[in-house]
Amino acid sequence: PGPILDRRVVCPGTATAYPCKRLNGPMFDHLDGNDVTWHALVPAKVLHHSKTRLGREGLAAAFLADTVSALIESAQVSHVTVITQDLQLATLVSELGAAVIAEPEPADLLGALRVGIESVSNSHGILVALGDLPCLKPTDIDSFLFQAMNYDSSFACDTEGTGSTMWARLPGSPATPHFGTRSRAAHRENGCIELSCSPALHRDVDTETDLWDALRIGVGPATTRALAAQALISATIAGVNPVEAVDESGNIQSYSDFA
Repeated sequence: PGPILDRRVVCPGTATAYPCKRLNGPMFDHLDGNDVTWHALVPAKVLHHSKTRLGREGLAAAFLADTVSALIESAQVSHVTVITQDLQLATLVSELGAAVIAEPEPADLLGALRVGIESVSNSHGILVALGDLPCLKPTDIDSFLFQAMNYDSSFACDTEGTGSTMWARLPGSPATPHFGTRSRAAHRENGCIELSCSPALHRDVDTETDLWDALRIGVGPATTRALAAQALISATIAGVNPVEAVDESGNIQSYSDFA
């Protein structure tokens, strides 16, 4: 059958009906995952503008490293590109194996993504991931993309339920991402399909509470190293034994190399 248009759907947990532009799109084509070449884009702020609410600028690079590493290791992702103006971050992700696009001028998140999207071949599927997903694993991404192959565009919301952490569109789709304030509602309103994902994929980190929850889920190696280093510095400043101190998760951590 042809596309079903002009219908309205009520999103779970809301009383609002949003227009659904296409209810029976590519999901009826039974796409094979091997037929889609996925190109992942990750926007990254300049470090001194990153994680100001968290108060730990040094963690932003670690979050990005774990996010990019998971994308590179995903069986479904063929290309990973980071869009940033920060030379330090550009060097970091290049060493991990990602490509880098330098923003021509300061831009907001959507502006950076427009630059990235314009660089991707129309024959490739596009995956956008925020750079603060330290719990992300390759299998989380694979599962998301397996579902995303059924829709023109799709997304995952954040843990709080108001924002978004990941977005995808199929090759040839004209859909655009809507990250920003209340992006979950914006994505739904523009016909983007919300996918069920792992807690790790929903968990972006902006505050100390977010970080605690990320530690509960399990963070990647770069974030683990960064937190251990910060715990060691904090213990030394506090005048306690830096060889054995309480780490960020509240456990006693030994630092034998320091001794």
